[in-house]
Amino acid sequence: MKIRIVSEIEEFASYKDQWDAIFNNQGYSFFQSFEFNYYSWKTELSKDKLNRLCVVLVINNEVVSSVFPLYIDSKKRLRFINDRHADFCDVLSNDKFDFENILSEVRSQLKFGSVHFINLTKDSFLYDLYQKNTLRNCRLKPFAMYSDLVIPNGSFPNNVLRYRSKQKTEFRRVKKKNIDKDYRLLLKDDADFPINEIHQLRERMIELGLRKANFLDEDRLLLLKQLYNSNRILVSMVKSKSNIHAISFILTNENEYLFWIDMYDNTKMINIYNYILFMESISCDNNVKINFGRGVYDYKVENFKPDIKQLFALYIYRNQLHLSLFLFIDKIKDTLKLIYKKFIK
Repeated sequence: MKIRIVSEIEEFASYKDQWDAIFNNQGYSFFQSFEFNYYSWKTELSKDKLNRLCVVLVINNEVVSSVFPLYIDSKKRLRFINDRHADFCDVLSNDKFDFENILSEVRSQLKFGSVHFINLTKDSFLYDLYQKNTLRNCRLKPFAMYSDLVIPNGSFPNNVLRYRSKQKTEFRRVKKKNIDKDYRLLLKDDADFPINEIHQLRERMIELGLRKANFLDEDRLLLLKQLYNSNRILVSMVKSKSNIHAISFILTNENEYLFWIDMYDNTKMINIYNYILFMESISCDNNVKINFGRGVYDYKVENFKPDIKQLFALYIYRNQLHLSLFLFIDKIKDTLKLIYKKFIK
């Protein structure tokens, strides 16, 4: 077994085929795809010169068997690439691996203070390693929630058995209210990336105070365009003759779809309308899983009744002292957050 650390973007690109072979062999999320990690580094993270690319490859018999899509940030933390915007993070692997050995090898070549792995599901490799007590000087903590919904093929919403007549009536009401709007589902093979429509709606959202001025900056738009052109993103759009009312960027992997970034104006229920029409179009012929991503938002839970699940964060330090210090500071932060919430209420 050999361990190789990739620190240059050109070498990163050269491993696409082997990365894809591992990715396509198991049910990884969109965020473990080569395209998401490569373009996230190239278009966004590489702009900060204090960040350092650190893709760790485990190679057996000259073939890559495991991929750790990592980087070291400006605070010397080893992290998953674009973890702030990746709803699910994990290692890719075809074989068992000795993570302590891999981590030791990385530490011998690169300087970093701690390991911060966030957005881990219970199905992730790293969650499993922690549960088996194979890691030292570490702590696993609840981090965030996410939600998803399995939809059998058929006529939405009648194909979702958990929906009562109240939900179905509400969906009909939302559709009737927006019957004058046009809906389009854009795919790379059928349409160019709708940059003009995105700019128009972005400016409208900022004007309405729905987003700050830095929302969807040029680096993020370039990432979205690259993912769209790589067939990793669909664009769900609602428009009228003169206005763009809603756009959702939906990550796709086989029959699983994740609502990643939503854009919408102040038209009542327009984002829900966009969701409804997408689910109608995508589930009419196939069983699908709709993932609402990280964060549990009341309007999504109330309208679509998804299953709510827990995400975790794994923190690893060089020794028990550093870990204890981190946990102490973290506890103080949690206490201050609770006090702040009580004060606001």
